[in-house]
This record gives sequence, structure tokens and C-alpha cells, in this order.
Amino acid sequence: MSGTEGGPKDSGALHGLQAEKARVLYANASLVRLPDNVSDDQALLISDIFPTAYFGAELAGVQDGSVVVVFGCGPVGQFAIISARLQGATRVIAVDRVPSRLDMARKNGAEVINFEEEDPIQAIQRLTGGVGADCVIDAVGVDAQHAHGGPAAPDANEAQKFEEQVEQVAPEAQPTKDGQWVPGDAPSQVLEWAIEAVKKAGQIGIIGVYSPSVTTYPIGKAMNKNLTVRMGNCNHRVYIPHLVDLVAAGVVDPTTVITKQETLQDAVSSYEAFDKRQPGWLKVELEPQAG
Repeated sequence: MSGTEGGPKDSGALHGLQAEKARVLYANASLVRLPDNVSDDQALLISDIFPTAYFGAELAGVQDGSVVVVFGCGPVGQFAIISARLQGATRVIAVDRVPSRLDMARKNGAEVINFEEEDPIQAIQRLTGGVGADCVIDAVGVDAQHAHGGPAAPDANEAQKFEEQVEQVAPEAQPTKDGQWVPGDAPSQVLEWAIEAVKKAGQIGIIGVYSPSVTTYPIGKAMNKNLTVRMGNCNHRVYIPHLVDLVAAGVVDPTTVITKQETLQDAVSSYEAFDKRQPGWLKVELEPQAG
């Protein structure tokens, strides 16, 4: 699984804007004034991936007492775990295959499942007493990976299906011989697991990105479980004021998700490390350097 959402990002306070002064059209309706105790680094994370994750938890219908499954423990997935707990979830189960990402998910209060070691659906059924989760958040999207070993590995028919999907959604992918820039090998994996993981009449929120070339969805399985499925792109401005208040009040510190600080000169090598899911490369801040 492990989609590539949330790679290295410029540390400019306005989505890469590097200036002492700027003229911003409609600033009265678009910008949010920051309290003095909210740092630039915190504000950067509030501007994009944190509200996306908070939106995902709302799409999934998280409320007090919910049992939530989060697929994907990249930066957005980590904030989905945090957001689910902020919205009242009593249990969050996080699914991924990268040990360092699962370690951070555990630190953020989630129970974790490594799908290379155990079947995630069987594990979720075991952890929920056979009921399934109330809510599922897909924080992976089209770049999902299937298991390459263990009980969750696809059989021959499933593997062929995934290969055909990759050809459809990423026909121009050009991975290198050393394994760089390899697209996900199972575009619909999380869509299928999400339906299997949620309980009857449960709710799924999709914030992982799916391109227009994705034209199939297991609608029959979703219909027969009476599921609600919601998805979309986040209107960040709706959520930013509330998240700024939470950060200013000390309820949550979004910078705990940052695991690397590099310079802008290291941008390419940082993206390469992130692309390969190397240990510790979860969320990277790129700092401009004088000269």
C-alpha cells in the first residue's frame, strides 16, 4: 500500500511564497491570521495535509466512540489517525507495510497492522470481534501496493488484475532499474480492503488520490453491505481556522510528523528517498539557504 502522498515540501509560509511582503487578492476571505504562538512550521502543515486528513475523518463519519481503520501511514495517514481521535474515535487501527511509518502510527495512538506479515482484513475482524470497523479512511489512493508475501499476497488472478490496472492508470510510467519512480502495483487494493474492513452500514471516506483513468469500483460489494462512501478534494480554508485554534491551544502539535529537515539543494535526493519509502523519510521539510 503506502501511497506517496505528502512528500518533501517547501517551508515557505504561503505554499512556497518566499517574500517579506506580498499582495494577495481577496486576502480578507482567504488568509487566516496566525496567533504568535503558532510557528511557521506548524502553519505549513495546517495549510494542506492536516486539513485534508481532518476532512477525511469527517467524510468517514467519525464520531464519539467510533472504531476507525486508516489505510496508509504516510503524512496524511498520520494526520488521519490524529484527526480521528480529535473527532472522538476510541480506537484507531492503522494499516501499512513500512515499519517506520507503523511506529509513528503507534506513537499517535493507533493499533497497527503490517499487511506484509498478516492479512489486514482477518486482523481487523479479530480486533473488532468479527464486526468490522465503524469507519474507514483511505489515505493511500491509486498508488497502493499489494502484499508481496504472507497471507495477504494476491493469487495469480488477482495479480494479473492489478497488472492490468497499472497499465491502465500509469501507461507512461518509466521506473528506473534501481527501483526509482515505480508506480503502485495494486491501484484498487485499498478500495477493496476498505469495503471488506468496514462493518455493515458503515462509512468510508476516501482522500487518497485517484486519477480520472480509474474507472472501476467494487460497487456491488459496497451496495450489499449498505455502505456510505464519500470522497473528494478538501476545501482547506474551511478547516484551517479550527485547526489553528487547536494548535494554538496546545491540543496538537503537527510538527511531530516532520522526520527530516533538508535544504532546497537536497530536494531531488529527498524526493528519491521518499519515493523509495526509506526508513525515517515520512515528512520532509526543505529549508531555503542563503547564498
